[in-house]
Amino acid sequence: MTAWTAPPPRRAGPAAAEAGDGAALPTVDVGELARIAARRLRLLLPCLAIAGAIALAYIALTPSRYAATMSILVDPRERVPVGLDAQPMPQTPDIALVESEMSILASRAVLRRVAEAQDLVDDPEFRPGLIGLFVGSLTSLWRAPAGDPDARLDAVVVALGDRISVKRSERSYIADVEVRAAAPAKAQRLAQGLADAFFAEQSALSDQIVAKQSAWLDARIAELQPRAEDAERRAQAYREANAIVLSDGRISPEQQLKDANDALVVARGKRGEVEAAYEQVKAALASSTAGGEGVGEALHSPVIEKLRADQAALARDEAYELSTLGPRHPSYLTTRAQLQSVQTQIDAEIRRIRSASERDLKAARAAEQEAAKLVASLESANQQFGGTRIELDRLNAEAAALRAAYEKALSARENVRRDIVESPHSAVVDPPSARPGRVSPRVGLALFMALVGALNLWLVTVFAAEYRDRRRSLAAAIPSAPPTPVAPPAPAAAATSAPPAAAAAANAPAREASPPAPSPFAIDLAIPAFAPRSDEDGENDGGAALAAAEAAMTADAPYAAAIGALRDRLTERLVVGAHAPVVAIVSHARGDGASTVALSLAHALSAAGRRALLVDCDHRRPTLSAYARRLRKVIVDSPGQVASILRRDAVNGGEALILQFGGPEPVALTARLHARFDWIVLDCGPLAGADALLAHEKTADAAVIVDAAATDAAALEAAAERAGIGALVAGVARTPTKRPGRTG
Repeated sequence: MTAWTAPPPRRAGPAAAEAGDGAALPTVDVGELARIAARRLRLLLPCLAIAGAIALAYIALTPSRYAATMSILVDPRERVPVGLDAQPMPQTPDIALVESEMSILASRAVLRRVAEAQDLVDDPEFRPGLIGLFVGSLTSLWRAPAGDPDARLDAVVVALGDRISVKRSERSYIADVEVRAAAPAKAQRLAQGLADAFFAEQSALSDQIVAKQSAWLDARIAELQPRAEDAERRAQAYREANAIVLSDGRISPEQQLKDANDALVVARGKRGEVEAAYEQVKAALASSTAGGEGVGEALHSPVIEKLRADQAALARDEAYELSTLGPRHPSYLTTRAQLQSVQTQIDAEIRRIRSASERDLKAARAAEQEAAKLVASLESANQQFGGTRIELDRLNAEAAALRAAYEKALSARENVRRDIVESPHSAVVDPPSARPGRVSPRVGLALFMALVGALNLWLVTVFAAEYRDRRRSLAAAIPSAPPTPVAPPAPAAAATSAPPAAAAAANAPAREASPPAPSPFAIDLAIPAFAPRSDEDGENDGGAALAAAEAAMTADAPYAAAIGALRDRLTERLVVGAHAPVVAIVSHARGDGASTVALSLAHALSAAGRRALLVDCDHRRPTLSAYARRLRKVIVDSPGQVASILRRDAVNGGEALILQFGGPEPVALTARLHARFDWIVLDCGPLAGADALLAHEKTADAAVIVDAAATDAAALEAAAERAGIGALVAGVARTPTKRPGRTG
């Protein structure tokens, strides 16, 4: 079976049926186009005359214009205001500001300044011409006259804007301006006036911004001043009503509590120091009783340190005298007495220091207790002022915020004139200069365009005349009488035994003698028999019959002509569009030759320079697939879809490929296949098995029934209707009587 990815249906409607009765329009190649143009070369001179007359009229009626150019640098970087010592900040220039300045340069406000300064309202160059006056008089018939006294000035502004062009090179801040006028000096004067008007408009915009800022700041100051004063008055009234006295921004209880907390911290520190000194004294006394020698250093007492030094000196003298003079010598005894006196003094000084440390410790502890009592009493007293303090803080904060906003507005009002204005700074870097030659009208360009237009007009005229003549010739060649139906073919015995020429001669008298019978099909053709190949005898698989049919398309002229007639009738009936037309070949019964006719039709299409794809859709008897296995393969679609090459014509580019039946899964005919091929032919097998495939309206564009039993056309039509493809059937191809080896 075969599946399609939604190709557009092309049913053979009434228009196609009418066109199918005649011949198709002949096609032409490049050489034929050249011969057609050469035959009608006489039409070129009138076309050149018409285009030349239009160009000359344009040159004569277009006023002469001269141009003046200038260059303006637009610097988008911000400048530090005059009078400030701040360093400029690193910036990234904004290209949008440059484009905005270019728009201002060509704005109506700037052009209006130029028109007023140059008095262009009374300039004859800017007055409307005859055509403008005529158009204005016509429009005044249904439009009320303008009551605006500046309407004339607005018209001049529009006309001036049409003569000004502003452009900027990429990666550049320089705007190139071109102004066109009737004379070079006038163009230069207008360009200078445009630059002056542009700078004046920039200054006016800056002044306008400053004025708006000043007005807003004045209104803001007038609003904030009474509000700030009122907030301060309310805060002062609240303090007076609650007898609140501030000291360093605090009320009295808070200040007292702060001082008391500071005194408590000092008392605790003093008590800690005294306790540490007392502990040192106690440790020194303990060491003294134990015979320690470092009491003076431990107590940091200079008296004890001096006494210890004296004691050490006397101890040395005592030891010396004891060793030299003996224990009973008066000098030794005197030294010993002095040593005892010094020790007594040391003990007395230590007791004095201990008493003083105890007194200092008691005083420090008493001071700490008094400070703690004062802090506790002040904390209880300060709790009474909690709500008052919160309300006072709120009033003070409101007054401070309003006062800060008021002072900020005053400062901005004083500096608004020198604040940075967010607009680029511009300067003329190339003064206006006029070109000596005129820029409009451009005679060379006008003549070149006239030549191109004349050639195009000539080509259109040539092909239109050729198309008209060919249509007339085609209409004259189409016969007015309907085609004579073809009688059924001769019996199979005569067809198979006689050679092709004899078979055609035998069938000719029968066609002439048969009376014309009406047929419900647009196509009703007889396909003659073709001579079998020598190796076909005894084979019954259908492959030899297909090989014989392929050979008959080149060696059997009557058979090839009949298949060619079928091809031509299908070509006339189906419209070739973006997708390839799809033709289904269906046999009335098994063995009527559907596969043979399908292969022969694909062969005939390729002989006519068409690209045809033959698809085997007969899943019960895939004869074409078996025949294609012996042929050379080629990839026709991704991913790797392979077809067999039936025929390729290197002269006209035609080709015929066979897409084999791949099994029970449907073969996908994608849009890529439709775009690659000009025609798609389906071998659908017998009518009884093809109805399911052809029931979908997008499967095929037309169907041809192959009949070998000389069945009446009405019976074939009834069979197609029963199969549900009656509207799809475009015709019938009548083949000779069945014989062994026939496929389809």
